Amino acid sequence: MNRIVSFRSALFLFLTLSILSPGEAKLLKPTQNGEEKEILIVNNKRRLYYLIRPEGLTYEVRGPVRLEFITRYPVVSPKKKRQAFTYSIVLDTTDTIQVHHRYKVQKSIRSVQHPNHFYTYSGNYFINLPQGNHRVQVTAKENQAYPVLIRLLAKEFPETKSSKRTLQPLIYQTAVTIRIGEDNVAYFPANKTLPLQVATKDKRTLHIISRLAFEEWMGSQETYRLRVRAGKKVVGTYFFSTERSTEATIVEQPDRVPGKWRTCDIPVSGKETIFTVEVLDPDRTVLLRFLEYK
Repeated sequence: MNRIVSFRSALFLFLTLSILSPGEAKLLKPTQNGEEKEILIVNNKRRLYYLIRPEGLTYEVRGPVRLEFITRYPVVSPKKKRQAFTYSIVLDTTDTIQVHHRYKVQKSIRSVQHPNHFYTYSGNYFINLPQGNHRVQVTAKENQAYPVLIRLLAKEFPETKSSKRTLQPLIYQTAVTIRIGEDNVAYFPANKTLPLQVATKDKRTLHIISRLAFEEWMGSQETYRLRVRAGKKVVGTYFFSTERSTEATIVEQPDRVPGKWRTCDIPVSGKETIFTVEVLDPDRTVLLRFLEYK
């Protein structure tokens, strides 16, 4: 089942992974077809990448974890400004997510095996995986000139910190109220044509809480994607699977049902930065809340 823009079936997935200490990211090794490797020198550090051939790489994982797909594309000339490349993530042999990137060449990157090649800036794609054992396959098209290089990292979900503050979007938007029991919490709606922006300047963590606004035509379980930019730089694309909440309601929109909340955490450098959150699916409204933690 091919899912490029919207994904209707449920996703509950995750691979064989040893226990991680809190906050530690682990490089996952393919369980199939991981023989071809390439070592890139990135910021004076050696980084191991695996080559995605048409037959694909297979990973076995156990959740809950957050997967980060870090990919780069090789070129033989640094003159080309942007290079497009594509790969697919197949979840449990059922759902296929096609990931498209287009990045400039990062001239400072070098390969130990191919010192005359150049490599693009990294494309970062995230999937939050709930509890369970499943299979993740990563495949690439045969008509691409070179194989895509990938690092797949797994990281436990960070613990919620006590010191926090709420951020408001830069451009005024009318909030909607989500009622959970006797509590009312303000969320701000975003969609494909209406991204939201927040400004930060302290060295903290930006915690983005999101809920899909379920329409009547939607099923009990749906997916959505968010792209986060720091200035003009894409920090990452986040893929979420969610279901209708049985405890929460949208006060101003009783015909819509909020999904269960999903989160992503973005490190803040300490410099003044404007973060932009974009909804990538054209038929979905996502309700957002922004917090900062120390």
